[in-house]
Amino acid sequence: MKTKNRWRHIWVWLLVGLYIYYIFHNSMMVAEASNEASYAVTYKLISILEKYGLYTDFYVFHHYVRKLAHFTEFAGLGFLVGFAMQICPLFKSRFLNFTLFLFLIPISDELIQQFYEGRSTQVSDMFIDAGGILFGGFLIYILILIFKDLFLNKNTESN
Repeated sequence: MKTKNRWRHIWVWLLVGLYIYYIFHNSMMVAEASNEASYAVTYKLISILEKYGLYTDFYVFHHYVRKLAHFTEFAGLGFLVGFAMQICPLFKSRFLNFTLFLFLIPISDELIQQFYEGRSTQVSDMFIDAGGILFGGFLIYILILIFKDLFLNKNTESN
């Protein structure tokens, strides 16, 4: 393998690793700090909704903000893993690569939370996390197909 390619492979998987660290770091917050962060987002979103005459129950909305945060956070991971797999899969099977992240990271993330004050492991969050990974992976797959199509059509037209 060329040195340039090796460094690209290292950097792309290092980025994935750093993102996983970010996810786990968020899971290591005690409940009070985690709630404080999500309350701030909820208050901001409700203030925007109220400007348009829309009102919602704070606690119900807060619940959905937290679930959407899980989904979004893991969609970012799915996006990065999907991108990294296009550059250099860890294993020959792309399915194995993606499945590894699809199951291990959400399970690990939820298990980490049980060791921090006020936090707990929730199976429903594991499914939300896995759904986020699938969404992010699907999104990057579609974007790669679009860019390949655009690039291939551009090259075909120039010949």
